[in-house]
Amino acid sequence: MPLDYQSLTAAQRQTCPLCGGPNGCVPSACSRTDVPCWCTTVTFNPASLALVPDHLRNVVCLCRHCAETPPTEARS
Repeated sequence: MPLDYQSLTAAQRQTCPLCGGPNGCVPSACSRTDVPCWCTTVTFNPASLALVPDHLRNVVCLCRHCAETPPTEARS
């Protein structure tokens, strides 16, 4: 079952679901959606998006590194 963004803690909203590090999401950090974020200037790797657990899809943000390079590629 998908999670609701509002039910997450601030720490959960700011954690990358792939590596567990900070996701650097500016809107999440300041609780505003009218601020720019790094994610609008990069191309997300489809393999990275495929690794996001179903219950976190469209709920939490990836970090920039995981968005561009899937963790399995980055650590091999």
